[in-house]
Amino acid sequence: MEAYLTALGIIFLGSLLRSSTYVPLSMVNEWSWESFSFVRGIVIYIALPALAATKLALPPGYLFYEMFDEVPAFQLASTIALGAVWGAADLLYERSMFYMGASRGRAFSSALTGVAGIVLAAWVMHTFFFHSHPEPGISLSVIAGMVIALVGYWLMGRAGDRKDREIHSDQDDDRRQFDMKRGVLAAVAGGVMGACLNIAMVTGDGIFLPETLVAYRWLPALFLFCIGAFVSNTVICVVQNIRNHTFYEYSQPGVWKMNLIICVLTGVAEFAALYGFCVGRTFFKDTPLMLFAFLVLLVSQTLFSHMWEMIVNEWHGISRKTERYLIGGIILLLLSVIVPALLDKI
Repeated sequence: MEAYLTALGIIFLGSLLRSSTYVPLSMVNEWSWESFSFVRGIVIYIALPALAATKLALPPGYLFYEMFDEVPAFQLASTIALGAVWGAADLLYERSMFYMGASRGRAFSSALTGVAGIVLAAWVMHTFFFHSHPEPGISLSVIAGMVIALVGYWLMGRAGDRKDREIHSDQDDDRRQFDMKRGVLAAVAGGVMGACLNIAMVTGDGIFLPETLVAYRWLPALFLFCIGAFVSNTVICVVQNIRNHTFYEYSQPGVWKMNLIICVLTGVAEFAALYGFCVGRTFFKDTPLMLFAFLVLLVSQTLFSHMWEMIVNEWHGISRKTERYLIGGIILLLLSVIVPALLDKI
């Protein structure tokens, strides 16, 4: 239990840092989302992973490429490819919110991402990496946590949908845009693609030098994963720059300093969440709860995102019934990350 609580603390801390970007993101000036995402992508997916891998995962006397020198090509390629797919998942995530509404789309996509991340990672583990992962992938305790989380996400989505209608009824998105069928399809596809982070931690397992400290052994795999994410993020952003004629934004002299500071600050927070997940996952090594760390990551991000929304009064004025949905969802999501550890202990 002590190791589990330590892992929870590390993953929750990374998620808290990531959710804290909610405030500085609103301070970006004169840049469209695609321009900001491209520059921030360089920080998150190239600069920070390369720096961390070089300074922390590379023992003295080794060259950088030696971390990957004897790794099978399939393992390298699959980890990079999974990063590319994960990097494109945000696009479908946004489409699910567009068609289903922000609250329902976010809750539905997060729930599907969590379930897909555990189920698909377990399948990959036992199909391609059975010899290095002989332990059971999905235990009854993990299934219990998944079921509780699904109910919690349903309540959170319900609460958010009611909040949107109660507080912002005069500012609602055009209801003619709502299309549940397309929203579900986008959420399912985005959920499967978002699950690639957990799958990549299976394919990337073992990519490190023997002298690397245990806490830093996930950094080489994370570096490969981030390369793939950078490629897909760059393609999406550049295509949007072309479509929206926003390439001129990169040449605006008066906004670079502040926007770059925000890119670095939010990029560090985003990378901290990824790294925190990888480190927290090591505490579950060779246990039935190893794959469950991914759902812990998603639940913690959801909880902290709602915390910031409440701090800035986005939930002020909701009805008692909506409040009960919200509180019930928060309680169930917290239980979903505690119950598996208790059951596994039994």
